[in-house]
Amino acid sequence: MQRGELVQWNDDRGFGFIKTNKGERYFVHISNIRRIATRPRAGDPVSFALGKGRDGRLEARSVSILGANPKPSLAQLRRGTETRTSPGWRLYLAILMAVLVAVGLFLDHLPWLLAGLYVAMGLVSFLAYGRDKQSAESGQWRTSEVTLLGIDLCFGILGGLLGQEAFRHKTRKLGYVATTLLISGVHLLWIAGFAFGLIDPDIFADLGNLGL
Repeated sequence: MQRGELVQWNDDRGFGFIKTNKGERYFVHISNIRRIATRPRAGDPVSFALGKGRDGRLEARSVSILGANPKPSLAQLRRGTETRTSPGWRLYLAILMAVLVAVGLFLDHLPWLLAGLYVAMGLVSFLAYGRDKQSAESGQWRTSEVTLLGIDLCFGILGGLLGQEAFRHKTRKLGYVATTLLISGVHLLWIAGFAFGLIDPDIFADLGNLGL
């Protein structure tokens, strides 16, 4: 086993580089890092073994982040999940948006095409959060935060909020939470504008006539 430092780490893509005490650099993938309670970070001291990657080059294998706590067992994770009994604000916000969509449809203020987009993209977003959560726990390739937020922005926010709530995923990064709130606010105002007749539903027909 050799020792070194994780000098570069891309958390979204799940790989980085380790530098040994002799100045040698080796590629490391998240799948070769032993599971710990927190995500790897640049500056972490590590021990590792060398092995050949798919391209035949040497890369770090069996990487242990020194001083890191091991990841909780499945039973511990379940106990932690069971202690959370009350729903969070994401669920209430998603319900509010869904109610406004229903009101808009009932009053014939909201185009069915727009409602369909929210349902379809919401399903895509929900599944994306579930898959990324599973990938994070199993050390596989991750979906980038830009992609997840992009899906939420493109009418997937309902499913995104439900996915974050259901999987307890992306709920602790302040920057991500702030961006989610911003996207939610934009869509909330947009849906409310239709529901209360402040936005003309024929705007979609006009866009279609323009070839948009």
